[in-house]
Amino acid sequence: MKMECLNKNYSTTKLCYKLLDGSFLDMDGKIKAELKFKINNPKFKIQNSKLIGKPEDKFETMLFLPEGEERKGEGGLRTKGYFKHSYKKVVSDKRQEIGDKSDEWWIVDRDDNLVKKVEMPENLNLPSTTYHLPLISIITVVYNGEKYLEETIKSVINQTYHNVEYIIIDGGSTDGTLGIIKKYENYIDYWVSEPDEGIYDAMNKGILTARGKWIAFLNSDDKFINCYLLNNLFIYLFSDVDILYGNILKNGKIKKAYHNFLYFYMSIKHPATFINAKLARKIKFDKSYKIAGDYKLFLECKIKKCKFKKVNCVFTIMREGGVSSNSLDSIKEVWNVQSKMLKKYRIVFFINKILFIFRKVKFVFKGGKSANI
Repeated sequence: MKMECLNKNYSTTKLCYKLLDGSFLDMDGKIKAELKFKINNPKFKIQNSKLIGKPEDKFETMLFLPEGEERKGEGGLRTKGYFKHSYKKVVSDKRQEIGDKSDEWWIVDRDDNLVKKVEMPENLNLPSTTYHLPLISIITVVYNGEKYLEETIKSVINQTYHNVEYIIIDGGSTDGTLGIIKKYENYIDYWVSEPDEGIYDAMNKGILTARGKWIAFLNSDDKFINCYLLNNLFIYLFSDVDILYGNILKNGKIKKAYHNFLYFYMSIKHPATFINAKLARKIKFDKSYKIAGDYKLFLECKIKKCKFKKVNCVFTIMREGGVSSNSLDSIKEVWNVQSKMLKKYRIVFFINKILFIFRKVKFVFKGGKSANI
C-alpha cells in the first residue's frame, strides 16, 4: 500500500494510492469479482466496499456501483486498486521543538482528520507553499456523446492541479462513446456503462461513487476554459463555502452567473459549479424531473441559505443546444419547481407566475426557439 505517480503529465494520475495488495487482483491486474464488494479497511472507514458515513448522509459512498441490468462495462484506476484521497501538509509540535522544519504529508478524511502519513512522489515538484490538496471529483454523465466526449475528457485530465478524481457515468451508449472511454481508461478513476433512469439518476450515481471534498459535473459536450482552472481555484480552501460557481462562455459570449436570481430562473449553470461534497451527500437530484432537476437542487440550496461564493471568471465553455434551454418542457418544469417550492414567498410566486406565462407566449411567438430560461 503506497502512493504512486503513474504519470506526472495528467491530473488524474499524479496522486494514486494503492490501497490493495496483490491478493485482491486477478491476472489482468483488476480487483477480483468475488472480492470487489468485500473491501474492508477500518483506518480508511471502508466497510464492505462502502465508506462509513454520517447519519445525515442521504446515501452511502460506494467504491463500486452494484451491477445494473444490461451493463456494458466498468473500469478505471479504481478497478485496479488505486484510490484517491485529500491531503494535508503538517509540521508536528515535536518536530518543531527539535528544530526540524521538514514537512509531513498526511491523508485526511472528509472532516480533515489525519488518517495516514504518506510520502509524496518526488517527481511531482510540489510548491513549498502548498499545504492542502483537497480531492476534486469531476463527474461526466454521457449518452451517445462520441462527438465531443474526447475534448471533455482531455480538458479534465490535462488540468495542472495535482489531485483530481474523474468519474464517467455512461447510460449504455450505442455509438462510439464506450470506445473513447476505454481509450482513456488509465486516466479515468471509475467508469460504468449501463442503462439508467435519466440524467439525474446518472448524476446521483456519480455522487454515490465520488470521494472528493468538492464535486463538479462537466457535461459530455462541454470543457473547462483552460488547464489552469482547478489549480487557480483550489489554492484557496473555501472551508466555509457550500457552492462555488463562476461564469460560462457560450457562442463566444460570457454569460454571467448570479445566485441571487435563482428564485426566478436557473441563474447559475451546473457545469460551472463546484458543490461541497458534504452538501452533495445530504441532498440529491430529483430524478422525477427530466430537465429541471439541477434547478430544483440549487433553488433548494438557496432557500436553505447555503453559502454561495462566486468567482468572477469563466469556468466552462458550453456548447449551444441541449433540451434544458430549448424546449417548452423546460419552461413547464421550471414553473413546476417554483410552484412547489416558492408558495410561501407570495411576491416571488406571483412574479414567477407572470414570467411563466410570458415565457410560454415568447416561446410560441419565436417559433419554438429558446425562451432564455
